[in-house]
Amino acid sequence: MYIKKKMILLFILFILSVTAVSSFASEPDIKATGAILAMSNGDQILYDKNPDQQVFPFNLTKLMTALAAYENSNIEDVVVIADNIKDYLNPFEQIMDLRPGEQIKVADLIKATIVGSYNDAAIALALHCGGTNEGFVDMMNQQATNLGLGGTSFANPTGAHDTMNYTTARDMLLIYKKIYSVRFLKECIDKAYVTIPATNKSKERTFWTGNGMSTGYYGTRYVYSYAKGGKASSSTLGGCSVACAAVKGNSSFICIVLGSVQDESVNYSFVDAKEIFEYGFNDFTRKTILHQDSIVAEVKVKNAMGVGRSLLLAEKTVNFYIKNDDDISKVESVRNIPEFISAPTVKGDVVGSINYTYNGRNAGSVSLIAGNDIKLNRTKYVLNSILWFFSLKYIKLFLIIAFSTVVVYLSIVFSVILKARKKTKKTKIKKIS
Repeated sequence: MYIKKKMILLFILFILSVTAVSSFASEPDIKATGAILAMSNGDQILYDKNPDQQVFPFNLTKLMTALAAYENSNIEDVVVIADNIKDYLNPFEQIMDLRPGEQIKVADLIKATIVGSYNDAAIALALHCGGTNEGFVDMMNQQATNLGLGGTSFANPTGAHDTMNYTTARDMLLIYKKIYSVRFLKECIDKAYVTIPATNKSKERTFWTGNGMSTGYYGTRYVYSYAKGGKASSSTLGGCSVACAAVKGNSSFICIVLGSVQDESVNYSFVDAKEIFEYGFNDFTRKTILHQDSIVAEVKVKNAMGVGRSLLLAEKTVNFYIKNDDDISKVESVRNIPEFISAPTVKGDVVGSINYTYNGRNAGSVSLIAGNDIKLNRTKYVLNSILWFFSLKYIKLFLIIAFSTVVVYLSIVFSVILKARKKTKKTKIKKIS
């Protein structure tokens, strides 16, 4: 009997240990310097490793090149290739062989820059948009500032090594998120290959992405069937990197891997990215936290005609990815709702927001909008404006000083009058006597 109980106990301990190991093993164990996994809208971060570690991006720089070119030109513009374009290129750089005088659209140069990763295409965009390389780099860094990239700097449009050309996984995610918000750019980055039409100096060209996860063009060892286009990079100082999206069912993620290694002919950026994607697809479940137009709160409305309160509704449906063994109660939220708002309000006006976190990581936010129109009561507005005016600190101080001055002045006047009367009275008494 004792032996039987001991065996049962050992079996239970074995099961628990296997479960614990399995749970621990589900966390990605990668070789990259920095990495991040997020929902395709970039809001919720599911996994990260050194997300703010600065790394040389090399070819991933061209994602910002394409974005800055899109923001500072018209994709239908026709670019005439400069006679001296090869002066900007070093021998053996990857080029699409643009020729002096060749006429090609900005849209096609962006495709060649993102998908084909051609340096002459990036230079052509830089010269067209910025006038000079330096002018365009300023545009790139301004775009980085606009996106709030705190750990990124650009020194050239091609990604050639420079100590001032660096980024982080978190910042590269924001770049990818911005690209995904622009339909044309998203279509470019999601393609495994593109074909651009013939020009006045070239036949039709077809370019393939260097991301081995989304195409078998370079072999099938890294192909990941859920991967969508993306961009890869490899350099001696920057290591192997990849930025890519993947879609499986109704789940869609963006993964950034920076500074991984190449060991015995294995590109571990692809290996790392696949492991991270699998972690997202297998260990998380998509759940709805809040439905669009759900009533979240009620807020007071000053100067309102009629009912002085407004319902606050969720602007959109909020979906998050929760670990399979967790529930939505693990999602934490902070509400940003004012004590009151002022009439008039229009249904749909953004009034507040809710910020979410999960497992200590940012999980996105949702705006809270007014649920109804509220007209302005002009009488209340005037009265409240008067009350507000007289409640101001400096106005109060002025009134106190003014009142005190009047009191002092009246006291002096009263005192003078009183003395004058007494003097007049004494004079009359003297005359009578």
